[in-house]
Amino acid sequence: MISYQLLGLILIPLIGSIFALTARNDKNYSTSNVYNVSILTLIANIGLILHIFTQCNLNEDGMQLIEHFKWIDYPFVEICLGVDIFALLIILSVNLSFLIGELCLNRNTERSKTLITSELLFIGLLNGYFVAADVLSFYIFFVASGTPLMILISTYGSQRKKTVLIRFSLYNLIGALLLLVSILMMYDSQSRNILLSEAGKLNFKGGTEYFVWLSIFFAFISRLPIWPFHYWISSINSSLKNPLVFLVGNLIPLIGLYGFIRFWPNTVPETIAIHAPIFEIICIVTMLFIALVSLSHKDIRYKLFAYTTVYYLLYLTSIFLPTDVLKLNIGYSLFSYIIIITVLSFLISHIEYQKKELGIYGTGGILCYMPRTSKFLSLFILAGIGLPVTSLFWNNFIIISEIFNYNLVLGIMVMLSVFIVALSLLEELYKLKDKSNASSACVLGADLSNLHFTVYLGCLLVLFLSFFKPLWFIF
Repeated sequence: MISYQLLGLILIPLIGSIFALTARNDKNYSTSNVYNVSILTLIANIGLILHIFTQCNLNEDGMQLIEHFKWIDYPFVEICLGVDIFALLIILSVNLSFLIGELCLNRNTERSKTLITSELLFIGLLNGYFVAADVLSFYIFFVASGTPLMILISTYGSQRKKTVLIRFSLYNLIGALLLLVSILMMYDSQSRNILLSEAGKLNFKGGTEYFVWLSIFFAFISRLPIWPFHYWISSINSSLKNPLVFLVGNLIPLIGLYGFIRFWPNTVPETIAIHAPIFEIICIVTMLFIALVSLSHKDIRYKLFAYTTVYYLLYLTSIFLPTDVLKLNIGYSLFSYIIIITVLSFLISHIEYQKKELGIYGTGGILCYMPRTSKFLSLFILAGIGLPVTSLFWNNFIIISEIFNYNLVLGIMVMLSVFIVALSLLEELYKLKDKSNASSACVLGADLSNLHFTVYLGCLLVLFLSFFKPLWFIF
């Protein structure tokens, strides 16, 4: 009997997106209804994810809970969905992050229907990408997952949105075309849709092998904040102030990272894998450059972008090590990392909103008005840069130790990048808490609401529990 649970992870958000899109146009009713639909959809999806966890063997590697669906008889095309513990961790953290965002989002946001519809569409496509087990469905979700961000850039972008949209569309098109050619060549060699796990067993020779795998390689790079493709995500972060859109933009690189995790190191032929050190050098140079720029940059959103970039490239560098034993450690780190950047982006948005409402145009002392915001921003920044009571600290320690064991110089450069970006965030925290420029008046209503306080406190609890047992929610 075919299980439809993995298919449900895709369909539930997509159905929720349709409900949000067809909500009544009455402003007051529509806004409330759209948000309620979104929250219920995310809760249902998280419940399904936790149920799937209980059916998986936590000590078993490889795909579990595989589902096959026949699509076309001639040519014969069968879609395969599958999931492992790593993918489930990422899916859970992504869905949790958007639930956190929904609960903490300012409901007076303009064009809420477009925002929530695009968000749910993005979640459904992202879930599909993480559970795709064959090359065709993997490609379809890879290409489609960029569409919601294009819609959001068009809707919420600044005056430079045309430039940002063109740049992202161009990179997305390049990656899509390269991956499509590779998929077609794989299909031509087997006359059938193959599983991701079989890709490395295909017998390509000479220049064909290099073309196929380098095309796949550059397709994934186009979604990552690495030179020369890092400009699109820095442009998005500087032009989009809505925290939910900011979150979507910062999760797009996860698509490229996950692609490398699915194809490296076991699937890629040895003739291609020997060139990995060249890419590692590019990663390190990008990390150092962005970390150094963040020290002199005044915008706290750029500093958060620098933080996310450095950590994405840290995980990417560890993937290219000649071992796959770090895969679950990367998964545990990413689980905490995604929650941390979600909370930080919404706390920063809250501070920016209150600065605008209170007419405060300097950064100095803004947190002196908001003790709750001050405490949470301090704690989550400390958690993000390595507070020793979160799973992010422990698993990053293991990952960086393996990098040092592999190459001492590489390890030093990674540590230096992480240290610089941490210093950049701490410097901004000091500016926001500096009392020398703060008014002596106490502004009421500027701090976090009780709902937001409860949500962020729950996030801290999740991070704390993850330190002792990353899969603590499985009994």
